[in-house]
Amino acid sequence: MLVSGEEVTHAVAHGETLGHIAQRFGMQVQLAATINRLPDVNHLRLGQRLQLSTRHIVPAKSADSIVINVADLRLYWVRDGALMASFPVGVGREDWETPSGHYTIVGRRRDPVWHVPKSIQREMKDRGEPVKKRVEPGPDNPLGKFWLQLSAPGYGIHGTNAPWSVGKFTTHGCVRLRPDDIEWLFNNVPTGTPVDIIDEPVKVARVGDDTVLLEVHTRSTGHAKDVVGAVVERLQQAGLADVVDLNAAARVVRDGWGVAIDVSKKPRAPGDVMARGAAGS
Repeated sequence: MLVSGEEVTHAVAHGETLGHIAQRFGMQVQLAATINRLPDVNHLRLGQRLQLSTRHIVPAKSADSIVINVADLRLYWVRDGALMASFPVGVGREDWETPSGHYTIVGRRRDPVWHVPKSIQREMKDRGEPVKKRVEPGPDNPLGKFWLQLSAPGYGIHGTNAPWSVGKFTTHGCVRLRPDDIEWLFNNVPTGTPVDIIDEPVKVARVGDDTVLLEVHTRSTGHAKDVVGAVVERLQQAGLADVVDLNAAARVVRDGWGVAIDVSKKPRAPGDVMARGAAGS
């Protein structure tokens, strides 16, 4: 199974906040604070070294497709069995979910016009906002500069004029990317590419002979007991239950870090911050 991202050490530069750093690495602020045991996220020292992780397990769907995992708010593009790109995304909010399913990219538009759906027009009216039926290209267009049309009518992968909203459940069902990321995808992914939208909150991967990674996202998994059951089931399905440190796996579930953590039954290096966090030492 493919794994994206890495664990890195970052030295705090002048004027940086934990929010800026976490956003740059596609992490949650609380996760970065927990990994680094920061008592106050608002006070960083110049030159302070932070351990960060962008490591994610790529969901196994196809050797040649885009996979959008709602649970971890990420898009993965796999082509000929190799990971081409991985980007954070914004997806549908709880009352307007991004629909799971198998789709295809059927078209594309640069500088798209937003034809506002009637359902969103009603929402504008209910909130006392000016009702718009059409938004021309430009800084006020929430679709940004690029649109990839999915075979699901009315749904697409697009940019945004609100980059801060990427990495959140905030759209009306479409998949939203940061401006630079959607531009890259628009210029590289071909029309006809399959797109699988899934909600997979528990992911397991075996890397090499002795490393098992576990990634858990708690937002859509329900109660803790359900999460533990899903983790045990996934480990058993993969034939890995006997080679996993179950205490470390339980802490991954408890902490809900949302990145891939080593939960193997093996000694960990004393300096491995991520491993220590998973092991709880």
